[in-house]
Amino acid sequence: MKITLNLALTVAALATVVSALPTQNKETLKKRDEHWTYGQNRRGPQHWGTLDPKYGTCGKGQKQSPIDIAVGAPDVKLQNAAFAKLNYQPLQNVLCGYSGHSVECKWNTTQPAVENSLKIKNKTYNLKSFHFHTPSEHRVDDHFFEAELHLVHQTDTPDKALAVVGVLLEVTAEENPFFNWITVLADKVTGQSKSGKEKVKHTVDRIDFKPLLNDTGNFTPRWEYEGSLTTPPCTEGVAWNVVKTPVRLGLKQYRALTGIESFNSRFIQDRQKKDGDH
Repeated sequence: MKITLNLALTVAALATVVSALPTQNKETLKKRDEHWTYGQNRRGPQHWGTLDPKYGTCGKGQKQSPIDIAVGAPDVKLQNAAFAKLNYQPLQNVLCGYSGHSVECKWNTTQPAVENSLKIKNKTYNLKSFHFHTPSEHRVDDHFFEAELHLVHQTDTPDKALAVVGVLLEVTAEENPFFNWITVLADKVTGQSKSGKEKVKHTVDRIDFKPLLNDTGNFTPRWEYEGSLTTPPCTEGVAWNVVKTPVRLGLKQYRALTGIESFNSRFIQDRQKKDGDH
């Protein structure tokens, strides 16, 4: 089931706009800048580039994400070969919650017991966190999906290079066991204010990536392109890998996800226009 552009825009227009408050969650990799939103206001996506000098790339970058993945696009490659290396082991005691912008999961990255990683062009990227966007940020031939999962990876080299695996999610009647914890988190934040939601954390005893890898063919085939983070500071040079095969998300799980954050999707970036403007 795919969401049309008109429906997605309607959802965006109706989305409740509130200013994000700072979080003091010590589990985050670094302190977040919380004064940007997804609303149609002066702090929304169209104005991110003017909110802070650090966000300038959001407005002036030439390789911004997300994009519409069109068949035959010159800057997108359909990759049918498996990753040179893909090591995803189960994680224990994963801390999941609402960051103020998305539902995300993180863990203690200082413990070397589990080194989940993938290899791209002789670079090893370690899995740092994952989060969700509703609806999907990437389009495929101008079609949205109901949600998108982003698995964020980073190298341990001085350049701290980034790679993201994007998994498109479509709603089905059948629940997906990989996402069962979302409904538990949603129950915990029901009735909470935005700032209240940010204080609620849910520890998932174990997350096993095997079902996700099976559903996506180990993230293959996938579309590869060079882009950016889809949130401020919109850092470019990100190695994007958008999995071609969508994964099911149960209706109950989808409602739980959107009950926590109903809309957090950046609009499609017109890279050709930006290239011509600079």
